Amino acid sequence: MLLNGANIDEGKLCTLDSLIEHLKENGESDRALSSIRECYLETFGNELIWRYPLSDGMHAGVVIVAVKEGFASLPYDNIDKDEYEIFELGHVKLFDEDALQYFIDDWKVFSDDLLSVLNEMLLITRGGNT
Repeated sequence: MLLNGANIDEGKLCTLDSLIEHLKENGESDRALSSIRECYLETFGNELIWRYPLSDGMHAGVVIVAVKEGFASLPYDNIDKDEYEIFELGHVKLFDEDALQYFIDDWKVFSDDLLSVLNEMLLITRGGNT
């Protein structure tokens, strides 16, 4: 599989169960993902972990992690200054096609709206758009 410019041997990814177990043993936070990030970076040349800082309608955001079975959604509602995102492990799941499409569509709306208003702010700041 080719993902984000990295050729991924899916057999070398951790399983969803091993990811959850690792988090339970190491703090259930983004900081606990450090060793997985390092392993993935060394093995694949890419961390294969992405932050999605928009609400999915149930949680403040999610962290997406490539696993053998697909892509895990690690939801969070709280962020700690030292541990970063604190995951809700009872709500971890694999993305399906519908969930991924929802995230794509939601990000596009968010991004388009933010870019539009930032451009308007720039015009106002430059003394235009009065």
